[in-house]
Amino acid sequence: MADWSIWRALEEWRSKRHELDPIFARAGIAPELETMVNRVCVDLKRTPPTAPLVSGDPSRDGQELSRYHEGYYRHYDEPLYKVESLLRQPWVPEAAPQAALIQQEVARLRQQMKANPGKNPGFGTLEQLLQHYVLLDSPQHPVDAAVLQERRNQLIDLAGYPLLVQHALSDPYNDQVPPLASAEFRRQLAQKMEEYSATPWLHCRVVTNWYVTLALDAALSSKKRDAEDDVRIRVQLRRRWPSLSVLLPKFEQADQIWYLLLICGALFAIFTEIWWLAVALIIWLNLSLGGHRRERKLIERRRAHLVERAQVMKKVRDRFVQGQTSLEKLTFTLRQLDEHDEYFDPVVYTLLHLHQHEV
Repeated sequence: MADWSIWRALEEWRSKRHELDPIFARAGIAPELETMVNRVCVDLKRTPPTAPLVSGDPSRDGQELSRYHEGYYRHYDEPLYKVESLLRQPWVPEAAPQAALIQQEVARLRQQMKANPGKNPGFGTLEQLLQHYVLLDSPQHPVDAAVLQERRNQLIDLAGYPLLVQHALSDPYNDQVPPLASAEFRRQLAQKMEEYSATPWLHCRVVTNWYVTLALDAALSSKKRDAEDDVRIRVQLRRRWPSLSVLLPKFEQADQIWYLLLICGALFAIFTEIWWLAVALIIWLNLSLGGHRRERKLIERRRAHLVERAQVMKKVRDRFVQGQTSLEKLTFTLRQLDEHDEYFDPVVYTLLHLHQHEV
């Protein structure tokens, strides 16, 4: 998947999950912010209330003038309040000095309206500051375009990685991502998760959920592979009966050759009348066959255990994806499913605790 496709996928997710808005905003992408600025500028240009007519009654004229001044202040205070709300929205951190100038201008305008009630203080400077703020082109506090481009690259590379994997898995002819159960994919995923964990501005529950789900999918694939692979199960067994397959675990016909050697040795000892060697080899052959049968039983028992754990992991994964299990509650469950740290890297648990202090 090309970078532009990853970006398009991220924007589609952003339109559905607004939790992604802050990380897009920190990369300088927030169309809604520009819309808010335009609306504020339109509100500042609205016609203010009309001054009351003089009736000749000083008391009544004073009350009407006081109401007019209050209405005039409220008329412009509403867009000023919107400006303050706009400044509280996530945006590029380097724009903070420009935000401080806007706050100072808002305070000056309010003071000016209170000192000169009913008079337009002039909002041209505020509008100009707001445009510089949203376009990031302030002459006093310019924002380096290279910094924003670097953040967008990180957004594609790190936040978009789970989407890249999802796309690759949906296409059987896509080889951009190694198989989920492979050691190469596990190393790649661990590296991406470490980079994501070390990039605080990208931290978002949605992206963290993507990575944890990906780790669960990889662990589930590995567990299914282990359940189907006799060689892997056999290597995990303890106190195995000595045979050629112990020395050569990747050689599929090792046990058959071992038994053939024992039989040939026993026959040779019988023909040469070396009875003690023949008896020893025959006994060893029978013990080896018994050890092999015992090993098969242990393998089937281990396979059943792996299948059962895989089914439990699938349920845990589905509950997490459906939002029935939180990140914080998942830690204990994963440690139960991975007693020997075979399927989950330590960085997975780091991600699970990434948002524990958030409100």
